[in-house]
Amino acid sequence: MLNINNELFVDIKNFLNHPWSVTPENMVKHADEINQAAKAVTELRDTGKGPDGSLVLFPHLSYLLEENVLISEEEKEALFSLKEEAKSYDVVISIGIGGSYLGNQVLFDLFCGPYWNQLTKEERKGYPQIYFSGQNVDPVSLVELFSCISREAKRLKDRRMKVLFLVISKSGTTIEPVTALRGLKKLLADVCDIHLMAITDKEKGRIRPLAEERHFPCFTVPDGIGGRFSIFSQVGLVFASLAGIDIESFLKGAQMVEEACQSEDMKENPALLLAALKYIATKKYGITAEVIMPYGDKLRPFGWWYAQLLGESLGKKYDMQGNVVYNGRIPVASVGTTDMHSLTQEHQQGKKNKLVQFISVEHLPVDLSVLCDEKDVSGLVPMSRMLDAARRANEEALANEGRMSCHISIKELTPFHVGALMYFFFLTIAYEGAMENVNAFDQPGVEDYKKILHEDLRKYIVKNQKEEN
Repeated sequence: MLNINNELFVDIKNFLNHPWSVTPENMVKHADEINQAAKAVTELRDTGKGPDGSLVLFPHLSYLLEENVLISEEEKEALFSLKEEAKSYDVVISIGIGGSYLGNQVLFDLFCGPYWNQLTKEERKGYPQIYFSGQNVDPVSLVELFSCISREAKRLKDRRMKVLFLVISKSGTTIEPVTALRGLKKLLADVCDIHLMAITDKEKGRIRPLAEERHFPCFTVPDGIGGRFSIFSQVGLVFASLAGIDIESFLKGAQMVEEACQSEDMKENPALLLAALKYIATKKYGITAEVIMPYGDKLRPFGWWYAQLLGESLGKKYDMQGNVVYNGRIPVASVGTTDMHSLTQEHQQGKKNKLVQFISVEHLPVDLSVLCDEKDVSGLVPMSRMLDAARRANEEALANEGRMSCHISIKELTPFHVGALMYFFFLTIAYEGAMENVNAFDQPGVEDYKKILHEDLRKYIVKNQKEEN
């Protein structure tokens, strides 16, 4: 069991202790790649440059409030003022997609919860209702969101509802958030007072000039921080502040892991060791899929967030020398115990090409004991004990079939511990990308479909305009 300050734990025994597992000989054989990767991440920390020479500054994220590398003093002041400013709004709609959405959904589900918007404002300690939009171009969900907010607005008899659109887009051209913003402004303009706040590129893109022209607040997506690494930047911190989540504690958790995982000796660096095990499992044992399986409903979005991190970072056609390698593992977001009744059959007896990564929380914030009937005995059992027993049973059953898995747990469900967990995965991805000799920090494939999509829409507009004329 690997241990980071008795706050985050990594159990790797099921990578090692059965016939189909990583061996000491495997570790020796791949020692050069592991050592080179350790040095590459150390160099990245020292220089701020990725494998292709581009700016990669995620190691500075946990120190964001202490340094002036990723945020200006002016933005720091504005960020700290948001917790009180948030209470002046009735509703915040976070508009973004990918890295501008997934991490914030994790924070909302964990620290606000699915019933947040049903609480009174007093029960929310003055903070606003929160909704997400712009993560799809689905007209049904957009109109339903309008209908929901419109009904709430009509209940306010003496004033108009005050709604903040938090627009998160580096370029300001991504079709999903742009469409959501335009659609919601059109639908809600007659029933609400709409206010804008943006998180966007420092110089490029469409939003910054608009913010300067219309005088709405604008935060910066820092240079050198890709979307999937942005949760500890203004992208996540602005949202968290508007929701009343402790951003300083969140960053301190990330900082703890950054400082505990700097050694180039994998025996002293849990992130490096886990990356090495996954790398060898992929290279030596034909692992092509990775199932991320947190236990507990509130952690479900964590699987979606990690799927983007894994898929966009390691799923690359070319290595750093331009050779075609078709690298990566298919990320599969799952949740326990729900998917033990739908996906575990395939994990257990399907193709032997996957590893399962379990996530759990040692001490849940609440618990409930219920009657449990087992064979000839009945008695009260805490549901947290059932949840943990189900995970352990899943691990053991997979190990008995010679299936690889690992288990990562955090001590408690707090911003500090969630910050530690999310940052830990940043590091495992950075190390494994270096082992695989791919650029874990770009996403060239994503641009291909965007070009096709925009050309299709352009042709549609041109055709319609011709028909109208």
